[in-house]
Amino acid sequence: MQYHLENSSAAYEAGISPGKRIFKVSSGQFAGRVAALYQVSPSEIKLSYSDYPYSLWSTPTTVINDSADFPFDAIMSESGYIYIVYTLGSSNDLVLRKLTFSGGSWTIGALNTIYNGDDNYFPSINAEPGGRIWVSWSRLSGGQYYINAKYSDDDGVTWPTGPTSPGTTLSAAADLAYSKLVDRGSYNYCIYTLGTTKLAYRKKHFNITLWDAEEAIANGINLDHNFDAAVSQDERIGVIFDDNKIRYREYDGSVWGSLIDIDSSSGYFPQIKFAKNIPYLIYLSDFGTGQKRILYSCRESDSFSTPEVLDSRKAPLSKVFCYRAISGNFDDLTTAAESSATSDIYHSDSGAMLEDLGDTIYFGHDQKFNYLKLILGSSGSGGAVSWQYFNGQEWIAFSPSGGIFDFSTSEKELLLWDDYGSIPPDWQKKTINGVELLWIRAIVSSPFTIAPVGTQITAISNISAIVLME
Repeated sequence: MQYHLENSSAAYEAGISPGKRIFKVSSGQFAGRVAALYQVSPSEIKLSYSDYPYSLWSTPTTVINDSADFPFDAIMSESGYIYIVYTLGSSNDLVLRKLTFSGGSWTIGALNTIYNGDDNYFPSINAEPGGRIWVSWSRLSGGQYYINAKYSDDDGVTWPTGPTSPGTTLSAAADLAYSKLVDRGSYNYCIYTLGTTKLAYRKKHFNITLWDAEEAIANGINLDHNFDAAVSQDERIGVIFDDNKIRYREYDGSVWGSLIDIDSSSGYFPQIKFAKNIPYLIYLSDFGTGQKRILYSCRESDSFSTPEVLDSRKAPLSKVFCYRAISGNFDDLTTAAESSATSDIYHSDSGAMLEDLGDTIYFGHDQKFNYLKLILGSSGSGGAVSWQYFNGQEWIAFSPSGGIFDFSTSEKELLLWDDYGSIPPDWQKKTINGVELLWIRAIVSSPFTIAPVGTQITAISNISAIVLME
């Protein structure tokens, strides 16, 4: 179920790949409740929650209002408490707030400073089984970034050596640095990228605070925050990352396996989850201008599967038909709509996509969809269209949630309805030109003085980030 909470004006709406944002309460009266955290503005972080079957979400509540416009990270304890670590807006200090969970709701706690020197960004937070909290982050000093780590033994209230100490510096200096903390066995692992050329880690035993020497995972040329790491039930560490292609490597506690190329093309926001020890790799992949598909691959046997589309609604349309009212003829433009070839979406009778009263373009899919990406080779002017769906008896006019669109701009991300839950329940399939699908149509209600011609039309949105539930 896709559900629209609200729009965000933050620079990193969903953070970065290593970050954690969505959690499920594991026990007690509210077991199964899912909480989602997101940055709605440069300074404000909100929380919304939902119970099974997750079709309705609570009104978002502000839990942080003093953040810098940079990503935060969070963890949830077995009791449902949430710990949020973030960059303080007024000073770029690294700080933490605890949200106490009681009676089904979260109460905002006091501000606790982790480090108040230098500038501090891109934190990662993790907790050892005994309750010790570790935070790693990117510390900017003298124009260079370092990965640093500190811990707290009192629920994040105080941090050894005080707020003026940066704790342990784990990495050399670099122009970029990002990290993620994970646990395996009795060890903490801090996995990080450094200077776009190195993916490495350091580890330490739970019982001590000293970190082992750095070990390399991979070298590259384009390593940044597009990586993620997770630990399987049988305690293998899996790491997915983008280095102008999607790659994967796995550690069994003794040796790192070989590097595996999952996708020869670059990807964004790679994520990894293990389910019954099977690694599932999910990432964003470019399809065309301003379009990204969510792809996934898993390893159920000896090798990873060929990447497939996760959400089949966000895909090229099943059929695109153009109807010319004067001649009564349909043209099948499905192939042209999927391709990025310029100005190839038009009816052969008119040389235009739409022109005169009654001309119609039909967008068909085998599943209900809520979005269209429209790229035009030539914009139209002077005309208007009516957007309609079929309810089983007749065509119903509606106003797209994304606003009126009369094919008058060269590119449009047209939100038909806010989310999947907002799609009209009476939308039915209909046979058009011999093909039965779910259709949206745009029919000319006022003739165009300059007729539009299309370049590419799909149901693929420009997704900028994905976050998997912890």
